[in-house]
Amino acid sequence: MNLTRYLSFIYCLLLVSLALSLALPSYAEQAIHSQKYDIHYNAFNTMMVTPDVAQSYGFTRARNRALLNISVIDKATKNPLPAMVTGTRTNIIGQRLPLDFQQIKEQNAIYYIAQLRFTEEEMWRFELKIQPDLNVEAIPLKFSQTFYLEK
Repeated sequence: MNLTRYLSFIYCLLLVSLALSLALPSYAEQAIHSQKYDIHYNAFNTMMVTPDVAQSYGFTRARNRALLNISVIDKATKNPLPAMVTGTRTNIIGQRLPLDFQQIKEQNAIYYIAQLRFTEEEMWRFELKIQPDLNVEAIPLKFSQTFYLEK
């Protein structure tokens, strides 16, 4: 991957993080903390990603598509960690769908990204298991988010 695409992807993630931090109260940080790990997560519309970045990672940009982003940080070293990330999403009528995570490994970052489709004002409940150490039980992560079509 070339440097321009890498920087564009990082820039998009930073913009999303900034937008979320401004839109959400400070008590609603999108992270969970264990003794050893900080697990950061967010979900956002694919239209926030540039066409070049979407193409380089194989994402589909569309008003009704979102990306779920997970990253695991070692608390002691502050370094990104690889992990086994699995999970499902469930809508309001109980339709349960698996999430297919793709690992994106960059020089100083590791992301786990899953794509999903949604309809206007659709709420999804996410149930994830994040396992940085395969010899230890997975860390559960549950959250809900309502998605809106990008204008």
